[in-house]
Amino acid sequence: MKNLQTELIHFLDKAYTLTQEALKAVQEKEYEKLNILLDNRERAINIIQSLSENLSLHQKGADQSQVNEFNNQVNQVINKIYSMDDIITSCLNYEKNKTQFEIAKTFKNKETLKGYNLNNTK
Repeated sequence: MKNLQTELIHFLDKAYTLTQEALKAVQEKEYEKLNILLDNRERAINIIQSLSENLSLHQKGADQSQVNEFNNQVNQVINKIYSMDDIITSCLNYEKNKTQFEIAKTFKNKETLKGYNLNNTK
């Protein structure tokens, strides 16, 4: 059981670090790097879920106070990751809205300038 806990903590730390790097990448508008980081983080999260399922099977017969303490520590790290995810999502939504506005503005300008086509004179 200790081995599973150690592995779970290792991958939680990795997911936390990748989330921090993703937050930094989105703030610096490095979207290619962000995609790579989030793909790697998703792999780490899948491993965490698998380890967590295995660990829950082993925790049934263990001391409940130790199990609760460990689970609380894990939940704290997960909550920190979720809060960083909220910031990343907000940044990406802002960029999405800004891009949509720029596309709409460009389209409107194109439509406005269509009437000034001087090549079509009669």
